[in-house]
Amino acid sequence: MPDLHPFPALRFSRHAGSLSKLLAPPYDVITVADAERLRARHRGNAVRLVLPEGDAPEKYEQAATLLEQWREEGLLELDPVPSVTVYRQDFRGPDGPVSRHGLFAALTLSPLDQGEVLPHERTHSGPKRDRLALTMATRTQLSPVFLTARDENARLFDGLLAATAAAPDDHAVTPDGVSHTTWRIDASELARSLCEAAGAGPLLIADGHHRYETALEAYRQLGDGTPAARRVLACVVSERDPGLRIQPTHRTVVGAPVQDSPDDWVAALSGSFELRPVADPSPVSAARHAEDHDLIVLWSNGQAWEIRPTAGAVSASGLDEADASIPSVVLNHLVIEGILGQNADTAARDGRLVYLRDAEEAVLAAGGDGAAFLLPAVQQEAVWRVTSVGRRLPPKSTYYEPKIPSGLLFRPLDAGN
Repeated sequence: MPDLHPFPALRFSRHAGSLSKLLAPPYDVITVADAERLRARHRGNAVRLVLPEGDAPEKYEQAATLLEQWREEGLLELDPVPSVTVYRQDFRGPDGPVSRHGLFAALTLSPLDQGEVLPHERTHSGPKRDRLALTMATRTQLSPVFLTARDENARLFDGLLAATAAAPDDHAVTPDGVSHTTWRIDASELARSLCEAAGAGPLLIADGHHRYETALEAYRQLGDGTPAARRVLACVVSERDPGLRIQPTHRTVVGAPVQDSPDDWVAALSGSFELRPVADPSPVSAARHAEDHDLIVLWSNGQAWEIRPTAGAVSASGLDEADASIPSVVLNHLVIEGILGQNADTAARDGRLVYLRDAEEAVLAAGGDGAAFLLPAVQQEAVWRVTSVGRRLPPKSTYYEPKIPSGLLFRPLDAGN
């Protein structure tokens, strides 16, 4: 079973100022403009660590120097004793205010093929090299891996909820309007109970696949001479939590389905899909239709269609029931590979395939002869079904929102836990 522990966290001190000005989104969703705004918010904003400026390898050493400087200045303080941190995010969902609760702890690393920690998306070598260089330079885990627990008896969820009845230790509100509140719980029976509840069954990586695989490689390189490297900074959320939400990422294919062919997208898809017109083709309505009916909606040349793969096409493609339940998998096999004749990574590299979260942007990117494929959010149960048999989903199949920011706490590898 997954093994979680309290650890001595490195946190921004009261001397650093308002935590609201110090937090940053995960590095992989920060645009150039975002980074500039975050640096302008405060000289101690976490973006300066997780996304250092400049070229490699100097930028990694710059982050390490800055981290040490902040510790010496007292902007960052190490907890005097190991602890876990209970965390609540408050945000606005489609139907009103929502809260999501998590547990920050140190998770003992295990290979991803052993079944204790389940990945659900493929990773790329470039981001892993970047994160590894940063980790090795700073000797600190700067951002958490976000995982979900089955929590069938709701023991974790109930425990986290109960812990929030106490007075919080810190609070922040980020520019996206999300509220972040934390409760530090020193190593105790309560901390042990929360760790046991979080590790009662396999954990699914929701966000942070590159960070987890980076931690594995860092431990391989550092070995047992750095005991803290055996574990990774984790934030575990119960699947019973109503704030655990997955959002879709849409796909746009730029250009006609086949070069030098008279077929448009409707004709090209008719061999593998059943198509039915959607009454309102406006991007927002079409995306809502996809979500409400749990199917893919094609938008092309001002019109929208429901598209459902035929049984024959699914069978011929080799997709089983688990695969066929994931819209991004269906799209990759039957459209990107089946029609474009490319895998998704190559199509994205060539600029033929574009990932966009906003439906209007996806439609706009399609232009006159391209196609936007508006996807519904994948269901959490479908993700478990696929990962439990050792498979991974295409990139950007899930988007757990809101993200967990960097800067709430860090985990130094020189602290011994």
